[in-house]
Amino acid sequence: MKKSKAVGIAVLLPCLAYAVVVALTEQFFWDTGAPPGKERRAALAIRDNVSPFQKWGSKQFTLPYLDKYYDASWYFTQTRRGDYKDGFLSTLDAALQRYPEVDLFLLAHSNQYIAWVAELPPERRSHIRLVYNTGCRDLRQGSSWLGLGAKAYVGHPGVSASPVFYFFFLRRWTRGSTLHDAVEESNNLMRLNLARVEILSFGNVDAAIVSQASEAFYYGDGQLRFQAGQK
Repeated sequence: MKKSKAVGIAVLLPCLAYAVVVALTEQFFWDTGAPPGKERRAALAIRDNVSPFQKWGSKQFTLPYLDKYYDASWYFTQTRRGDYKDGFLSTLDAALQRYPEVDLFLLAHSNQYIAWVAELPPERRSHIRLVYNTGCRDLRQGSSWLGLGAKAYVGHPGVSASPVFYFFFLRRWTRGSTLHDAVEESNNLMRLNLARVEILSFGNVDAAIVSQASEAFYYGDGQLRFQAGQK
């Protein structure tokens, strides 16, 4: 077997194994319609400057959900630190003026997008509903985001495997789970999958350590739902 082919198989096998694990543990949502009230909702997502594959994967997963479940959505992909600040802020400002509920998805390593948003007028920031941040150790921003006007914030405490959590979380949030339930269920599924990855990696991944650093927590209203007024 050629070396390049062997390397390709070595790379693809763990990915395939993980995909099978996710397929076996994730539930299917047969009713895929968006909850009512779409006209009230908008979302912005921003991806930091990572590898082309990571950029592609984040966008391919995220954007279809935003396009389907929100009346308007925007997705920014940075090519360097600080890129798209003006465009992000002007778009967010316009969304906050038009929509009562605007969700932010910060798909980035440890970040300070909060400093950008703080430049907007307080009366507009009050329309920020949910902020989800994949950044390592960015859970500590929670109280500050609430101070800016967000209704709720979700983040991770350590050097996290946040993409695993996010895969489960975005699907549950947009399907109408309360924030508390979406976070709790996604944490449980993340832990389950990390335990199985530990087995697949022959113990090279310590699931307990990764789970502890990756477990998401929320600040704010845990009964918040995707659809305003939903019980």
